[in-house]
Amino acid sequence: MRTRFKIHAALSGGMSAVMLTPAALTLLPGRLPLPSRGFLNDIAGTALVPLGIWTFVEVFLGIVNRKRDDAQGSVPRPVRRAVATLLVAACALLVVQMATAGNLQSAAVREGHYYAREAPPDRRSEPGVEFEVSRQEYAELREAGQRGMLVIPGLVLAFLTLMGVASSALAPPAQPLPRA
Repeated sequence: MRTRFKIHAALSGGMSAVMLTPAALTLLPGRLPLPSRGFLNDIAGTALVPLGIWTFVEVFLGIVNRKRDDAQGSVPRPVRRAVATLLVAACALLVVQMATAGNLQSAAVREGHYYAREAPPDRRSEPGVEFEVSRQEYAELREAGQRGMLVIPGLVLAFLTLMGVASSALAPPAQPLPRA
């Protein structure tokens, strides 16, 4: 793999791991001292745009310059395993998030009381009925919301890692620098 592909894989794969680790930690019992939801979302948004553009440019250049006879060939086995592990973890967390998501949403605190909305199962976009919940239910609802906001960018970044690594196999080998 050429250096630019290694850098891309390290950045996108590392950011994916940064998003998926706190998402997985929210599944553990008890409250964890995780960073605020906005902080992690800002990191994800800041990383997704440039890495996404870089990935699509690399894929486009790989398709345009596609010459199978001078392509580098396969990706090293440890890199393939790391990307596969990242994708499996992201997909597993997404399935867990979707399976554990109930009808409760929009956790809020007003005047020392905790509230949540229960959306109708067949019409989740409607506001639903608001009612008071316990502090424990409020904390669980907040963690589930945070998990969902971390799993999706983590999965997208893992997919960008896969695309970048796959495009490295199509890239022609690097030309040696001329010696003076």
